[in-house]
Amino acid sequence: MKLIKKISLLLMAAVLAVGFSAANITTATADKENEAEQTAPKADVLAEYGNAEYEEIDTSRFRRWNGVSEFTDGQNYYIYRELELRGEADMTLPKNSALLIKSGAKLIVYDESALTVKGKIIIEPGGQMIVSGKLVASPESEIECYGEFSATPKSTLELSCEFFIGNSGAAAFSGVVNVYKQGLFANGGTLTFTKNSIVKVTGKVIGGKSGVIFLKGDFSLTMNAAMESHGWLYVYHDTAIAGILTLGEGSELYTAYGSRLQYTKSGFLRDYRNGEPEIIEKTAEEYNNHPEMVQWIGIDVSRYQGAIDFERVKAAGVDFVLLRSSIGDGSDITTGEDIRFAVNMREAKKAGLMVGAYHYLLGEDVEDALAEARFFIKTISKYELDFPAVLDFEDPWQQDYLTNDERTAMALAFLREVENAGYYPMLYVNTNWAENYLDMSKLGKYELWLAEWHPKPSYNGRFGIWQYTAYGGVSGIDGDVDLDICTKNYRKLIVNGNYNHLNS
Repeated sequence: MKLIKKISLLLMAAVLAVGFSAANITTATADKENEAEQTAPKADVLAEYGNAEYEEIDTSRFRRWNGVSEFTDGQNYYIYRELELRGEADMTLPKNSALLIKSGAKLIVYDESALTVKGKIIIEPGGQMIVSGKLVASPESEIECYGEFSATPKSTLELSCEFFIGNSGAAAFSGVVNVYKQGLFANGGTLTFTKNSIVKVTGKVIGGKSGVIFLKGDFSLTMNAAMESHGWLYVYHDTAIAGILTLGEGSELYTAYGSRLQYTKSGFLRDYRNGEPEIIEKTAEEYNNHPEMVQWIGIDVSRYQGAIDFERVKAAGVDFVLLRSSIGDGSDITTGEDIRFAVNMREAKKAGLMVGAYHYLLGEDVEDALAEARFFIKTISKYELDFPAVLDFEDPWQQDYLTNDERTAMALAFLREVENAGYYPMLYVNTNWAENYLDMSKLGKYELWLAEWHPKPSYNGRFGIWQYTAYGGVSGIDGDVDLDICTKNYRKLIVNGNYNHLNS
């Protein structure tokens, strides 16, 4: 088979990818369908949170606040420099007052301190607010962020307010966040719940058309809660949905690391991305597997493919290439960096291909796996990877002489080391290994690149890349080459999740 035009491979991929479909999607009851129709995303909601530019405020009647004096009800304040609440300071911004954090200014609420908001806080573009202590915002209060808001892992936020993030704004939460029944997050900028966050939403979260939301920590939507996304929603951690999740028309959903939206009995999804609402209840596996709907064709190569003309590979319709970077720990002449890795990386990038890297593991125990992971990280550290950093785990010796627990522990150690180094990790195994030689329940956090050379895969678990043949033919490569299909937009997940040091 010669890969001359991309259209031929895409047609083949469409047939082969039938195997990706999991259990049939179950639809909700007629009552839920009627409810969804009655509460469809309204144009005013999209407009309200789709264009949220900052309008400069006249501060002629504002008083400069020194960070020490008590606020007076009915008086508006501003700060123009860095101010700190330290010790056991406990400040309250009254109901009829506002505090403006001007561009270049910063308000820091330290560990033992607390700020209660009953009025309004406005953070200008270029302004900052950092909370390490406690922030309590009452139902009548508002927080508008057009600059930067951050809450550290030590923080506790109790929010019954409207927390609004404008187009130029960014808010990142790393501590405990409770969004109560009256609370509303309205995001037109960037809203991040980091991996150190513990978030419970009983109120509502809305992402506007220009908004980006990252769910990286422990995030749960309770039975009476609602979340709407009309922009981009990235899920990096299993997310519990006991309320209603709505995806507006034109919105984008990306799930990373094999993460899932886990629906309880009361939770369901309204999906308007294709126009008419589609109601999905509970754990819709097909939905979880295919949120991105890409259909990319790729190859994976090593020294054994010899010299490659990547310009011809790209012209043939290939979208991405996974390069073997290394094998073993580099301690002897049989291990080390793949002799063609550097030139393959340079030429593939030059041709405009998306590039990832994989390491072939030879180790016998966890200590070996960690040593090899560090060698892998050192080998790829000088390059920009668009695709995951992959553990290739398939050596026959490991299959024959190690136990399932030993193999699983090695894989976990390697993948965690790669993840801790800032890379987006992935595991490559064949179906036999996944089903018989590893405990995949312990590895479910990580993305899977599955090797199964059949017309469609028989593996029932989730995977983002499928190596469907080792006997492909591609213009620019002499001899056989592995062919792959990718259904997840890893480039976007990696860039927006700040992995692989692409944003550093």
